[in-house]
Amino acid sequence: MKKIVLTLTAAIIFTWQTMSFASSSVDALIQKLEDKGILTNQEAVQIKGEIATNEQDSMQKSFKSQVPDWINNLKVTGDFRLRDQYQVRKTVGAGGSSAHLADNRGRYRARLNFEDQVNDKVKVIVGIATNGENSKGVGNPRSNNITFGGNNSFASSFTNSSGTTSYTNNGEGSFNKPSIVLNKAYAVYTPASWLTLEGGKMDNPIWEPASLLWDPDITPEGGNIQLQKRFNDYITPFANNSIFVLKDLAPSTGAAISTGTVYSGTNGVKTDPYMFVSQEGIKGNLTEKVYYKAAASYYNVNNPSHFPMDFRASGNTMSSTVGLTGTYSYNYNLVGGAVDLGINDPFGEMLPSPIYIPQVGTFGSYFRNVDPAHQNSAWMMGAYMGSSAINGFGTWKIQSYYKVLESDSWLDAFPDDDFYSGNTNTAGWRNQLDVGLAKNIWFTLSYFRTNIFKHPSIATASAPEDLFQMDLNFKF
Repeated sequence: MKKIVLTLTAAIIFTWQTMSFASSSVDALIQKLEDKGILTNQEAVQIKGEIATNEQDSMQKSFKSQVPDWINNLKVTGDFRLRDQYQVRKTVGAGGSSAHLADNRGRYRARLNFEDQVNDKVKVIVGIATNGENSKGVGNPRSNNITFGGNNSFASSFTNSSGTTSYTNNGEGSFNKPSIVLNKAYAVYTPASWLTLEGGKMDNPIWEPASLLWDPDITPEGGNIQLQKRFNDYITPFANNSIFVLKDLAPSTGAAISTGTVYSGTNGVKTDPYMFVSQEGIKGNLTEKVYYKAAASYYNVNNPSHFPMDFRASGNTMSSTVGLTGTYSYNYNLVGGAVDLGINDPFGEMLPSPIYIPQVGTFGSYFRNVDPAHQNSAWMMGAYMGSSAINGFGTWKIQSYYKVLESDSWLDAFPDDDFYSGNTNTAGWRNQLDVGLAKNIWFTLSYFRTNIFKHPSIATASAPEDLFQMDLNFKF
């Protein structure tokens, strides 16, 4: 009998709620029923909780019905990073004298991403970010960092074939407000579960176990076709076939344009440089604990002699000097691959209870540029230990790897610009520790020990560099 009364009471109150009775009136009614002994205190609290839940659900449904579907499907994410960076490089001068160039900088980076599911097969992703610094006074595709007080570590001018041109370091300076730029903008179409098509200015679809050929901040422009089919827990083949446009050139008959770029063309037909990448791989589990991922890749840079990359660092062999950069001596057609092999919970209960290592693994990559006969290899080997993701207090990860980029192994416009300023003809170590401080907040300590890669056939002076970075990261 008691249960029937309770049910009828809740039903009457819910009905009154739909008739827009004030919540205070409902509370008063529940209190009166409790005073008369019809409801116990516990039952009164239970009914109030059910009413609050029902009211919240009703409000959410009402709100969703009044806004467009694209707003309901909109996902907003972003991150903010504070960094303290100390960089010191030893240089050798005339007569063997040496000097240390040291620089300590505070930096920050902010990024905001919008992702909207247009329909069940199409989504659009747009991202904005702080404009990266570059010595030429314009943005840097390899960085979104802004330096406190302005980017004064770079030269404010440089010399080209027509004389010296001064730049203003992208309007930076004490308390100046840096610009915000379009960091990415692309559409993703998934006509089938195993097929994804992407086009625009996109997140790099090419997989690397760690940064060897690509700076992680680069968002290439072009298109990608991704194939992926999961057969079971042990085998999931995947493939990425991408075409990236490197530079849009004006039609020409072979004359030099004002920037000093030389390229060929006939009757106004332009020959734009572009990059084609084909990556085929497989991933999955070897056992219940052991996982793997491996891929072979082919890179073909079409018409590299028709352009110098706008943001190249140094290291590549140039056949002539035209304006700022000259033209490349070699083609860049790379063949190679990468592998990542790891174990989840490798030690089980063998370690004392306060010590727990969730994961250990090793990885490596090797690529060879088939055009030059020497100085044509890029490779790295490394290992990691800790959590698979930094997602809260107590999560952590340590990673270390050794990397070599011989002079003409890869275009010097694309490697990680923290690794000896993004140059090729370099080698060294990168070590990193990540520690979770709270939900969506973590600390990163990185140390780079790098140098010019000294090949026996090349007389190159040693100029070792130490780079320390301390980052406080926020994700939302």
